[in-house]
Amino acid sequence: MITAMSSVFDRMDAATIAAWDGLTGLQIQLLRVVATGMRVDRQSLGVWTRTSRGALVPSLAALLQRQVLEEQVDREGPHLVVAPTGEALLARVHRARTRWLRDAAAAAEPAVDEGELRRAVELLRRVADGA
Repeated sequence: MITAMSSVFDRMDAATIAAWDGLTGLQIQLLRVVATGMRVDRQSLGVWTRTSRGALVPSLAALLQRQVLEEQVDREGPHLVVAPTGEALLARVHRARTRWLRDAAAAAEPAVDEGELRRAVELLRRVADGA
């Protein structure tokens, strides 16, 4: 199952890379971590992504400059959030991935129907909820 999931994600990522609007692999990873909704600041983002400060600083600066991410400050201190531009980007990526998955399902031999896709989604959600 892991091998099959990895193969699907690798092919989907390769086919939908243009939807990321020119972000680097590290920038995509940074955005995805912040998009989880987990509270992260600049330092903890580096820890979560296992990225050195030297690599993190310019990549994060570019995301902040492009207004994909923004830094907010509350009583607990500064933290990063996905900005409206980043939300729109993630929505485009989601649509591109959805199209890719539907096209790949239709091209499979035999074709994968909507019911099979829904069951796969339910299975993966249950697994994710159990983690």
